[in-house]
Amino acid sequence: MKQLSSSCLCGAIVLRLPDAFDYMGHCHCGGCHKFSGADYATVGGLDADKVELMKGGAARALYQKSAEPQLAFCRHCGSSLYPLKRSSGKLNLRLSCLDEAPSMSPGFHLFVGSRAPWHEMNDTRPQFETHP
Repeated sequence: MKQLSSSCLCGAIVLRLPDAFDYMGHCHCGGCHKFSGADYATVGGLDADKVELMKGGAARALYQKSAEPQLAFCRHCGSSLYPLKRSSGKLNLRLSCLDEAPSMSPGFHLFVGSRAPWHEMNDTRPQFETHP
């Protein structure tokens, strides 16, 4: 199976993961607005135990946003890496941190009820008010 690498802006953190996401989508929730600094975050979900930290354990900072998601980012450059859903063990990798293109592409929009008011969605992907 093809392996992908993901890294932060400064290169202090490098992750390795299989090119086998369970899903990919564009998340428009308020948390993704703040954590990504953009209108939405494009994420790919997979089991956290499939992601290997190759470099940068000391550079990775974790923030417990609430009882459920734990956010990971680089303490040096501030790159948003992923939220980890504690109850499911799913990691939602920020696809913008991938160093090469994955084999699949995002298939839906979620939390469109809280999308940025200036963002117009002009594609045919399914849209969900909250999550599927």
